Amino acid sequence: MNATENLKQEHSIVRRLGTVAQQCSNKLYANISIPIEDIEILSVVIQEFIDGFHHAKEEKAYFPHTRDKNSFSEDIRKFLIEHELGRRIANMLSRSIMEWRCGVNARQPVARYLKAYSVFITDHTRKEDKFFDLVEDKGSLSEKEHMILSEHYKRCQTDVGGRVRMQQLIKMLEFLENREWSMG
Repeated sequence: MNATENLKQEHSIVRRLGTVAQQCSNKLYANISIPIEDIEILSVVIQEFIDGFHHAKEEKAYFPHTRDKNSFSEDIRKFLIEHELGRRIANMLSRSIMEWRCGVNARQPVARYLKAYSVFITDHTRKEDKFFDLVEDKGSLSEKEHMILSEHYKRCQTDVGGRVRMQQLIKMLEFLENREWSMG
């Protein structure tokens, strides 16, 4: 699998997180009880997997490598702005969860930020997948460049706790997907 395919494959995991976030938001708006611990787990997976790992790979390796190819700089600028938006939503979610944990009724803000994050993920991954297809169609990256990017990806994984932490985050996502509130 080359560097571009790797990012596209991770988008399937990112979209799964978006689906869980949307389910959680829907249930909160419907006044259905969800353990706050589950919402905290969701927030951790969003921050560590999406921002700390996936977006870091794009920002530290893939985008700098493709920025000056085939007039991609404007697309990349927009993706970086969107990454910042995602970080801000995730931070507001985290803050609202902490307030809720401290006794403030933050159900509505938590539901709102989860919904916003889900919408962000759906739209953002769709646009990036189109961009990745364009990079592939134009043959913008050589085999050597894909190998260099794959090495950068390994360093990004190390930065967030290594392979074991990535496996733990995927297990946390699976745990959330199998919670009663998360189903349908």
